[in-house]
Amino acid sequence: MKIIFYSTNSNQSDSSLFKIDVLQKNDDFFLQFKQKNHKHDFICVTQEPKMFMPETLSVIVPKSCDYKEFAKRIIDLKPDIAIAMTFWVNPYDWLTINDALVGELLASAEIKTFCHSVETGLICFDKYRTRHALEKLAIDIPRGIFVDHDMYFCAGSHKEVVHNVYRESVFSQMKKLRLPIVIKDTSGLSSYGMTVVNTYGEFANYLNSKRNNSNRIAEEFIKGQQFGVEIYGIAGNYTVMPMFLFSVNQYGITSPKQSVKFGPFCVPKKLKEMLLKIAATLDFSGCAQIDLVFGEDGKWYVIEINPRLSGMSYTYSVLLNKSIFEMLYLSCVENEKIDFTKSKWFSEDGKLPKIINLKLPLIETNAMQKIIKIKGIKFLNQTNDLAAKQEREKGFCECIISGKDNEELLETVQKLRIIFPEDSIVQLAESMLKHARH
Repeated sequence: MKIIFYSTNSNQSDSSLFKIDVLQKNDDFFLQFKQKNHKHDFICVTQEPKMFMPETLSVIVPKSCDYKEFAKRIIDLKPDIAIAMTFWVNPYDWLTINDALVGELLASAEIKTFCHSVETGLICFDKYRTRHALEKLAIDIPRGIFVDHDMYFCAGSHKEVVHNVYRESVFSQMKKLRLPIVIKDTSGLSSYGMTVVNTYGEFANYLNSKRNNSNRIAEEFIKGQQFGVEIYGIAGNYTVMPMFLFSVNQYGITSPKQSVKFGPFCVPKKLKEMLLKIAATLDFSGCAQIDLVFGEDGKWYVIEINPRLSGMSYTYSVLLNKSIFEMLYLSCVENEKIDFTKSKWFSEDGKLPKIINLKLPLIETNAMQKIIKIKGIKFLNQTNDLAAKQEREKGFCECIISGKDNEELLETVQKLRIIFPEDSIVQLAESMLKHARH
């Protein structure tokens, strides 16, 4: 069979300004996967920036092509199967919808397609719709309110409005929420633009400021431990991966450019059942990632759903010693549930390794090649936004370390401390591992 992995981009990505440098190369991952599954013909079709895709072995669709032209390019290749490898892009996390539109056209051309639906993409893209969907399933979520931007500022365009009743209702609902309160964009990407306020006055000031420039969700901050998990598979056959613990910043929230991920941890039975219910209801097809908080009240809260590959995907690839191509192929095409009781899914001795994922500062290519040789370091993935003006916005180097136990991880992290003695993220990773001893 001819099988295609595909991913689109909705923005005009400029490869000269946005650079991705991966060690081990995605080309190598793909070639190894093809050799292992040589009975099929595999092709990758993508637009820039080729995230998760082979650097040189992909069929590149020009950035000027819309989803219809993109789908036609795939149809012309006459594949039997197509698998979406959706990623994310600033400022909106909506590429799931774009890939789903392509998927609909592929399916209409009688190509078997594994991709989340347009409806699934829309539900997860709009955090207000996400909350509504989870409430219907009786899933625990933070108490919160929705703030409609147009209604909140309606007096600006309607001079006859003397009292903004909607605004007054927001303030009334606001005071029913427990402090602190997390304010986030309903359509934002990851934790970008998220704000934590500690008083109702801060909340009101934020809503009345220029920072309130779109629809917002305001939620109670849930104190507890933050975790992330990915789910792979198709209807009737989903695999919930082990969880990873996320570090938090000074505001108590995860930061995509500063977080440390550590694990794996077993998913409790009741939580697994809840996650499978979400997957079945939203009809996941492929990969989806879910952010969780284990609250101090002993409840599991769902914070966000991302129906795509995520910042955890390479971590799972290292954990299972399998490329993302293989994980998607096995869970979708072969319809094979990832069985953590069978050694074929991970290491030769049948044991899952310990993993820590941290963000290093931007590194020169020759330095990356030296660092990847350090024992325990399995993967480096550097994204560099050359157009960014602020240093903290330019990017980072994702570093994934594997070891048979926490002590091995600590040894490797301490070697990084020598190279980056002042880096706060390396220090945080060391602290987490020392704490894990106890």
